[in-house]
Amino acid sequence: MKGTLKKKQSGITLVALVVTIVILLILAGITIMYTMGENSIFKKAQEAKNKTEDAIKNEQEYMNSIDNMINEYTNGMNTQTPEVPENPWAKIDRIAKEIANDNSITSDSTQATGTTEKGESYDIKVGDIFEVEYNGETRRVRVLGFKHDDLVDQTVYGGSHTKASISFEFLDFMTGDNYMSMNSSDTNEDGWGATQMRKDLNGYSNSNASQSGVIGGLGENLNNKNYIKQVKKKYIATYNDANSVAICNDYLWMLAASEIVNSGYQAGAYGVAITSEGNQYKYYQGVTEEWNAVSTNRVKKTSELGSAYSWWLRSPYVPKNTHFIDIGGTGYTNGSYNANGTFGVAPGFCI
Repeated sequence: MKGTLKKKQSGITLVALVVTIVILLILAGITIMYTMGENSIFKKAQEAKNKTEDAIKNEQEYMNSIDNMINEYTNGMNTQTPEVPENPWAKIDRIAKEIANDNSITSDSTQATGTTEKGESYDIKVGDIFEVEYNGETRRVRVLGFKHDDLVDQTVYGGSHTKASISFEFLDFMTGDNYMSMNSSDTNEDGWGATQMRKDLNGYSNSNASQSGVIGGLGENLNNKNYIKQVKKKYIATYNDANSVAICNDYLWMLAASEIVNSGYQAGAYGVAITSEGNQYKYYQGVTEEWNAVSTNRVKKTSELGSAYSWWLRSPYVPKNTHFIDIGGTGYTNGSYNANGTFGVAPGFCI
């Protein structure tokens, strides 16, 4: 009985072992399938690893491209000079050079047409109005004529030229309603060449009639100062002496009575100046009112929409050694105010 029981127990043990082995084989197969097969854990892990590495690489390439783009932009900002708009008077200066070389244009011309070296066409007429800035404020200036004034430096247009191409005058007072005196004292001694006004406009430290150099003084505040040409201007040195006419070199000047009107209080006089200080500009040749009459064509203002007021001429008043001539607020020629009085500043200049 004992022997039979022992064999039975051994048989059960063997069956259990076989079952265990089968289970282990199944588990091993499952493990191998999930670790080594097409969809194995190792393969999935490898794919995840590869995708992660690719994502990191792509992100790094993107960041590098952003860095390059930023570097190119900032480097461009550091090396490229921002474009500055051209001063509008630079074109007028180019036009002036063309006019200087156009022999068909004379002091009697009323119009200048052509093309600049940059291919810019132009058509400028006597009486045309342009704009200039003084201390950042806009002032109107008017074309008086062509090839009227004598140049100090005859090489300013290249080559050799005796006449400034275009002469202008301020239609609005250059200094607005800041009226100024011709002299600090009540005198016209030595004429325009010795006035405080001339020194103030041109920046001259003395009254030297042959003063040269670059524009300064009040002229320093003009946005076209680099294009203004220095010219020779006649002036009466002694108020009642027709033989006292002298010449000074100026960038900015007050107009003379003879440059505006063609007659005066007596034969040979212009307005109330004893003699001529230069020929009448082409623009004023078209102004038909008498020298002592009201004329809207001789009126000037503080600004385009401002008030009309009297403005200085550089001519001394013939009856007195204390006065300079002015054009009244309604456009007539007058001389009843002292040199240290205050009137509008409407200078001429050449380009």
